[in-house]
Amino acid sequence: MAGMFSSIRKKLPGRNASIFWTTVLGTTGFYQYNKREGKKRMDYYCKRAEMVANETIGALDTPRKVHVYVAVPMGELGTRKARLHWEEYILPVFVAGALDYELTLVNDTVTDSDGGSERVVRGGVHSLVAEEVKERRRKEMEEDNEELKLWRTAIDERKKENEERARRNRAGASGGGGQELDISNWKPEPYPGTMDIVALGRETWVEAINGINDGAMGSLNYTIPPLVPLDSEEQERKNNAAERKISTDTAVAPTSPESSHDEEAADRSGMQVTDTAGAAVVSAEPEIAAPQPLPITVDYDRYASDAGNGAAIPGKIPAVAYISHMNITGWSNLPLRIWNFFHNQQNVDLYAQQALQVVFESTKRAARGAEELADMGKAEEEMTGWEGQERIDVVVEPAVAECLQIYDTQNDTAPRFSEEAHD
Repeated sequence: MAGMFSSIRKKLPGRNASIFWTTVLGTTGFYQYNKREGKKRMDYYCKRAEMVANETIGALDTPRKVHVYVAVPMGELGTRKARLHWEEYILPVFVAGALDYELTLVNDTVTDSDGGSERVVRGGVHSLVAEEVKERRRKEMEEDNEELKLWRTAIDERKKENEERARRNRAGASGGGGQELDISNWKPEPYPGTMDIVALGRETWVEAINGINDGAMGSLNYTIPPLVPLDSEEQERKNNAAERKISTDTAVAPTSPESSHDEEAADRSGMQVTDTAGAAVVSAEPEIAAPQPLPITVDYDRYASDAGNGAAIPGKIPAVAYISHMNITGWSNLPLRIWNFFHNQQNVDLYAQQALQVVFESTKRAARGAEELADMGKAEEEMTGWEGQERIDVVVEPAVAECLQIYDTQNDTAPRFSEEAHD
């Protein structure tokens, strides 16, 4: 018997090998368990979202569509982590709920001239949202104004012409001759209704609210953009300037006083003379730049009855939804990042539940004043990535805050399954 146990003991792994395989198998099993639980939680929220997808709509009704804005998170230099956050936690719920969306990634970075370091420029979401709100207000004014309709036609034609010129410039730069398929200028058909706004992260939320306030209270005047210069026209202009420079730089031999006198007389008579060497003498005239056309501004404010009055335009302001993004960065947060890696189901419960609130339009409610808008997502500012960053405050007029609607993403108020409701 002792010999049998000794032979079995020899076949068992040693102490170090046992510790190694126990650690590997335990870690792998814990990760697989977390992955399975996270998938189960995501399937749960997706099935709840399918309740909206299974609803029937009328033949003339327009399906809902939201505009998702994704900016660079604090502490990052690109939108990669925010995009992965969107694809992992929010997008599956939107797809399950058949919620159409338009995604805009705002990534504005500049390089400092002194040290060559790269930094993020904030304000891109602000300007895009403000222009979106203003454009909707302009189009509603154009419905009953023939003069503004004519201006709209001119604006659209100028935009199409600039897009075509930009396409020709790209085709010329790439050497494709315009024969290859170019989808860079492809745009979806304009949505006939109002697209609600989904802001991913605290920094995007603040810029979106400020943009809505600017679009609701700001001026509606629109400056028609100038024509984009074609590269071919620019090259032709440069060639002509070079030819004129060559003609004026023609070498001229020294002339005698008599020939100089003859040249002066010829210049007064408007004739061209030659010196004794036979070289033509051309008077160099300064190049006169072509006059630039003055910018054309369409005065929409002259017809605006709600200018500066946010309370008069509640139907023209889109509803806004905040979806948090707790971006964990820095070596000091490495233990927390490892914890999140093995407890992903809690992230699914947080973010997928917020996305579910957007799928159900019934979760919209009126904002409880400017204080609630300013405090939304404040917890993100405690993250490491916000240290040393310039923070933007929410600036919203009371008139806009009173008529602004938001999605209640901080509470799970979306409809549940019938069996859950009975429980």
